[in-house]
Amino acid sequence: MKRSVAILSSAVLVVALMTGCGGKAEEAKQDSKTPANQTDGGNQAANDPLVQFPKLTLPYAADQKAVIVEYQGGTVAGQEFEEFLRVINFMNPQQGTMIEMADSNSLKAFAREYTATKVLASRSDDAMKKESKELAEKTFEKIKTQYMSFLGKDEAQFNKLMEGQGVTKDMIVHQMDLINQSINVMKKNIDDATLKQTYDQMDKASRTVASVRHILISTEKRKPEEALKISNDLVARLKKGEDFAKLATEFTDDPGSKESGGLYENADVTQWVPEFKEASLTQKVGEVGPPVKTDFGYHIIKVENRKEKTFDEMKEQLRASSLEKAYDAFGKNELDKLITKFNIPQSKNDAPAKK
Repeated sequence: MKRSVAILSSAVLVVALMTGCGGKAEEAKQDSKTPANQTDGGNQAANDPLVQFPKLTLPYAADQKAVIVEYQGGTVAGQEFEEFLRVINFMNPQQGTMIEMADSNSLKAFAREYTATKVLASRSDDAMKKESKELAEKTFEKIKTQYMSFLGKDEAQFNKLMEGQGVTKDMIVHQMDLINQSINVMKKNIDDATLKQTYDQMDKASRTVASVRHILISTEKRKPEEALKISNDLVARLKKGEDFAKLATEFTDDPGSKESGGLYENADVTQWVPEFKEASLTQKVGEVGPPVKTDFGYHIIKVENRKEKTFDEMKEQLRASSLEKAYDAFGKNELDKLITKFNIPQSKNDAPAKK
């Protein structure tokens, strides 16, 4: 899994729900506008919004009383592991797709994540438990509101959705509560003073965001000299006052910014290749610079604004990064020593054994 389930905060899971379900809802709206192109399944989706949210099909069969994971101090039973997977699907349908496609190794990774959550949550104190439960309750209401927006604000439909998904409010709140507790346990050792020290040690580039317009003239299908000539011609046109966004939409070979007129807004400069990053950090704001060569081709760049983020602006980002590191360290230094046995059921997605 790209990001560990165990440290997905409730807030992140709400965003995941929006991105995961929003696409399905939008597709259903588009289908309803073009009935001539609909299949029977499309008509069904338009008439019954619950079709957008099918029940998770587990890729394995296991006794709910079976022990999936054994670890020092406890076990993970089949029933709670299934509840964990169903709740994750409910809160993040994209993860649900991964679960349905999971082979036994992937199921083991999910089981390891859940075990980590249980172990960390078991270390929470009363104050953490109170805070975690309250946040879980509030987040459930946010998730409910989001689902209700897809379901015509029909609470009966929402209840039917949960029933169809095989989840209950108590199950959802319980799983979010465990996740929140695990986060709070790790947060205990990540105070603002520690984060400020991390901030002070960062280089300027790591603290800088910029809004940059650019036009990429790719060298993938043209010779470098041809790309450079086109770039220089465009620079000349821009310096005469032609509209950057219009020229970017017309000429850029970068699909990621074509529709926005070449704009990447308030982006961390460290995500860009070195040459592009350097131009974004040093080029005079508001001016079109000379073509910048990268492995992709030539870039015509105009830095619209640039600023170095303050500690307060970066604090929660740094905290999230520290949580990731703390979780990784917990996994390497403790979790794998605590787990004594995996009893992962065979997945139907496992590759056939070679004869």
